[in-house]
Amino acid sequence: MTPSTKPVTRLTSAYVRDKGLRPLVATISGSVLILRAKGLRREETIDLAACFDIAVKGRIARERADRAKKRKGGKA
Repeated sequence: MTPSTKPVTRLTSAYVRDKGLRPLVATISGSVLILRAKGLRREETIDLAACFDIAVKGRIARERADRAKKRKGGKA
């Protein structure tokens, strides 16, 4: 796989509400993800390792909630 050494910017299919409904622009530069609403200058930056950690924690929380719901539904 090719390492990301040069910044790559793409217009995503996601929309955000920031001064109206706007498409999201994503830039990957090294190990950093930069997000901004199209047409605006304000950027939000997050490390890709942090994105991975958030995704894993979210998956674990969903799995726990599903198991708890299944247990509660089975007893009733």
